[in-house]
Amino acid sequence: MLDYHGIAIAGAIFDMDGTMFDTERLRFQTLKQASQELIGQAFSEDYLMSCLGLSAKRAQELAREIYGEQVNYAEIRQYADQLELAHVRQYGVPIKSGLVEVLERLRKSGLRMAVATSSKRVIAEEYLINANVYKYFDVVICGDDVEQGKPHPEIFLLAASKLNLQPQQCLMFEDSENGLKSAYATQGHTVLLQDIKVPTPEMLKLAEFFYDDMQALLQDLNTYVESVGMPQPMDRFPQAYNQHIVGIHGFGAIGGGYLAQIFAHWDGYTRPAKILATTSNALYKESIQAFGKYCIRYHQESYDEIIDGIEIIDSNQEQDIVSMYQQSSIVALCMPEHAIETISPLIARSLIERHAADAQPLTLMIILNKVGAKQFVLEHIEHALLTLTDQQTAQEILAQNIFVDTVVNRMVSKLNDKALYRQLRIKYNLFQQYQLDKNDDDPLDIEDSTSLTAEQAKFMDTTIADLKQNFQPSHVLQSMDLILFHSESDMPIYVENNSPLLNQLRQVIAVDDITQIQTVKNRLWNGVHSMIAWYGLLLGHETIGVAMGDERIQALVERLLDHEVGLGLSYEFPNISKILPQLKHSFLQSCRSAFKDPCIRVGRDPIRKLQLNDRVFGSIQMNARHELAVDALLYGATLAVLYAKSNLSKDDEEIQLFQQALDQGQSLSQALQHDLSELSVAQTQYQDWLHQIEYLLGLYDQDAEHFLQSWQQSALENM
Repeated sequence: MLDYHGIAIAGAIFDMDGTMFDTERLRFQTLKQASQELIGQAFSEDYLMSCLGLSAKRAQELAREIYGEQVNYAEIRQYADQLELAHVRQYGVPIKSGLVEVLERLRKSGLRMAVATSSKRVIAEEYLINANVYKYFDVVICGDDVEQGKPHPEIFLLAASKLNLQPQQCLMFEDSENGLKSAYATQGHTVLLQDIKVPTPEMLKLAEFFYDDMQALLQDLNTYVESVGMPQPMDRFPQAYNQHIVGIHGFGAIGGGYLAQIFAHWDGYTRPAKILATTSNALYKESIQAFGKYCIRYHQESYDEIIDGIEIIDSNQEQDIVSMYQQSSIVALCMPEHAIETISPLIARSLIERHAADAQPLTLMIILNKVGAKQFVLEHIEHALLTLTDQQTAQEILAQNIFVDTVVNRMVSKLNDKALYRQLRIKYNLFQQYQLDKNDDDPLDIEDSTSLTAEQAKFMDTTIADLKQNFQPSHVLQSMDLILFHSESDMPIYVENNSPLLNQLRQVIAVDDITQIQTVKNRLWNGVHSMIAWYGLLLGHETIGVAMGDERIQALVERLLDHEVGLGLSYEFPNISKILPQLKHSFLQSCRSAFKDPCIRVGRDPIRKLQLNDRVFGSIQMNARHELAVDALLYGATLAVLYAKSNLSKDDEEIQLFQQALDQGQSLSQALQHDLSELSVAQTQYQDWLHQIEYLLGLYDQDAEHFLQSWQQSALENM
């Protein structure tokens, strides 16, 4: 039962052509082609518009009035039927955008559902099966089931009775005037969905509810169906596919290990038709293509989540990436900061081609560990656009698409190539053993073949044998898991509240001020996380989870969360101080269980992470504004410099430049390449911080072991 606008609804009855399926335009096309070939003159658009909702008999009378008595309308219509069926079999049924989401919501609300179409059953059932929506309907009533067609109410009355419901208990969905008259006469609740023809005043009088399109209906329906809520890690993905294609530009840890499952959960009712993802990792690409899927392991629950329906694109195939941007409703940009300038021209080219094709607005989710990430990305894309097109077009493109800042609260790590190689070797050995052990298949035995004609039975034998021969070799691979990522189970992603499409995603939390959440993420999660990693690496720990068992690291983290970063954030953002304890708890739990998260991954790019107004120094500056302690933060910054100077990071180009600057006698501030003109506190105060860091570095040089032990002491604040 569904409470819809205050009405108790138990059933839904759908017209097919023009309501569920965008077949009226296809019908126009085939009727024009058939009439051109058979009578040497294509039916006009005006004539075809006049025929909408008419019976075949009345359409024939109208054709003879316009094109002459000799016109054999039945022959033209039959030929058009053949053309339309051939098109559908080759390209599929063009379904209305949002249809599957609407059907899923109605079905999950417990409604009984029927189709009431004037089409013949042989056509109707093929279309419904082809479109993969036949499963939603308990009853299908066709034109050959009734004696009187629309606008007579017989077809809707029969559909309601077959559902064991009264018409007054049913929503009746139509797009044509005759269809509306048919539904209205039953006293059912009429819903008009606009198709090709603009509704007349008479049609609107017959409609209890009117929507411009299926998406508008979906938006309204969402306010009356149950909210599915945030998924748990072991919630299965929806089984029904909607029409959305989504892209992940950068199939790394966050793209493949987090965004893919966000998209796969979608709204809790449906999942995307396809996920496209780009990678330069050939091993990932080939492995996923071989298995047809991959897994994310939630080690806290010992649970593997299967991601399928994904197509991997080689990052070197630029035209394929452009195609991804053209096809997708959402693209998640999951690139490191230093890669944005390089890929911006390709994104700009993609947006220009999308603009030329007059496509719907694209939602571009910017997944970048940076405060002000959207502005940073927009500046690069705008610059790239202006090198490829004029300023007016560039501004139109930026205005028509939706760029969304995000905050990801998730720790994800990916398997390195060696670990993946070992995994593949083991599974390939299993596959070879399967091939050796496999027995010849038994001959096919089709049950109840006597109920088919000899020709039908032969077709069935041939078809099933072909399917079995081609599908069976992959069975053993389909039963194997290919683990690519390890992830922890904190699910939400925060986004700016400016994309209606993102509001459909089950794991999205839309906020009006993303800057606050970005700052909390940048300083509480990213900053402290990095300091844990640098300390852990200097102490010889491989993963974050192992490092968190060290008392010295525990002492530093406690000081940072409770007395410095956490306290500074409560002063900076008083309105979120109530939720800070939960945010800190969630962060600690994630770190304590991150036994698959390498410290070397989290601690990479230490010099970039010591930028002003970012992570560590961002927190130092924040606390200085509020006259709060910064001792632990300065210690954390020192750990970053120590890590940068150590052999642990000698292959990092950024670190090499830093080390060269120090070797040439430059000061620490010069080596860090800071622009002090942008400093939000006094330069003298900044110089004092650097002197303290240099002092701590000196302590390390004198007695490294004692220095690393110092944070285990209880009198931490008196150091």
